[in-house]
Amino acid sequence: MNGFASVLRKEIMHLRRDPAALVIALLLPLFQMIIFGFAIDFDVRHIPTAVADLDNSLESREFLAKIHAGQYVDFVERTLDAERIPDLLRSGKVRVGIVIPAGFGRTQRAGGHPAVQVLIDGSDSQVSLRARFAFVAPPMPQMGAPDVRVNVLFNPSSRTATFMIPGLIAVILQIVTVSLTAFSIVREREQGTLEQLMVTPVGRGALMLGKIVPYAALALAELFVVVFLANLVFGVASRGSVLALVLLSVPFVVASLALGLLISTVAKTQGQALQFTMLTMLPSILLSGFVSPRETMPGWLYLISSVMPATHYIQITRGIMVRGAAMLDLIGPEVVLLAIALVLIVVATLRFEKSVE
Repeated sequence: MNGFASVLRKEIMHLRRDPAALVIALLLPLFQMIIFGFAIDFDVRHIPTAVADLDNSLESREFLAKIHAGQYVDFVERTLDAERIPDLLRSGKVRVGIVIPAGFGRTQRAGGHPAVQVLIDGSDSQVSLRARFAFVAPPMPQMGAPDVRVNVLFNPSSRTATFMIPGLIAVILQIVTVSLTAFSIVREREQGTLEQLMVTPVGRGALMLGKIVPYAALALAELFVVVFLANLVFGVASRGSVLALVLLSVPFVVASLALGLLISTVAKTQGQALQFTMLTMLPSILLSGFVSPRETMPGWLYLISSVMPATHYIQITRGIMVRGAAMLDLIGPEVVLLAIALVLIVVATLRFEKSVE
């Protein structure tokens, strides 16, 4: 134990000289506890639902009011065209579709059991399981009780791999892309090559894009490998176009790489870059809907999750691979991803000038 006191004193001085690492070490567990405690919730309610009430009678409205009172579903879309319901489910705008046929009220008044069709999006097994609870019939149905026929689309067996693998693709790509660029500028600074770049006529924007493009090509190549393994090992084949998946992956890859570059401009050492990467990675994964549905999150946490690239990319991967959605069906999350990627590139470029100074 010779020299223990000296080493102890040196490490305490090192912590005092590196307040950023000390703050991260102390606040990260508290931050994770608060965020994860709110984010991980499997009691799914208020599921977005589309209704096609082709009867529009007093009885059909009472039936819908009873379903809505259970708080499992929220009616966000009403249509008189029952053929639109599968399209709304495929695009991800709703998770449940209810079709009440014409003559519903007349059949119920006559003491019969009018049929009601319920379509549930099975791409998220947790949501589909909870959605069924809203339509569970009592053990002894009363006279005139509707005959609710539930049909789970896209993943009727609620297979876990079908639900998890598309989200896992987003997680893998984000971990790889952010890690690749998070150490980029920090490594250049520590090796002394950053000053050499600064005396060349290379502009800041060209430097940022030059660091992003090769890693983006590498990430897209990895995407092909992961999709191939998902089909070969787990039997999860893409129902939609793989080419569409690759094209819609480009903004997410660019956004993740730009996030890594932004971390690289903030961190002073590679150790700090690793800490900042962990600080952004775990909330991004857990708030994206990969583990638990975003519908269970409080409003403020739901808004925070909306600015994270993985949130919108998981909607794309599950939409294409599980539901067979087309590119036009996913225009909403794609536009948001493009905006996030643009903002991150601009902020990282501006931060690069400040970090050099």
